[in-house]
Amino acid sequence: MRISWRVSVTLLALLHSRGKKASFAKMHVLNDALRSKPSQDKLKAILEENEPAYAWRLRVEPAFTRALDFLVGEGFADWSISSNRTTLTLTERGIETAKEIESMNDVLVDEQAFLRSLGAKITESFVQQLLLVGKRLL
Repeated sequence: MRISWRVSVTLLALLHSRGKKASFAKMHVLNDALRSKPSQDKLKAILEENEPAYAWRLRVEPAFTRALDFLVGEGFADWSISSNRTTLTLTERGIETAKEIESMNDVLVDEQAFLRSLGAKITESFVQQLLLVGKRLL
């Protein structure tokens, strides 16, 4: 499950999202991208329109939703509804913890670099388009 990795990466992903919050769908896309360097590169290529959106294959992992439950249960984040989407938002405790993780230059180096460069560019509308492309292909 790599729970400590998932929790840390999820905190960083939320920290680098607009408003320190993200939809459930966006969190799944970010989790999937952050799993490996090739996944990060593929999502970057799609964002830069060097690859078509249908090249993305979203993997949904049960372990990830357990990590989200842990974040909420420990008071690092809260669920809410924003723009008709289920949204996860960092709490003050979550922001402090994410910033503490981010200050460690030798921890999650690749993940942090990816989020710093692309975190804000992966918008909710981009995620919607990415997910709808797959639906249109069915």
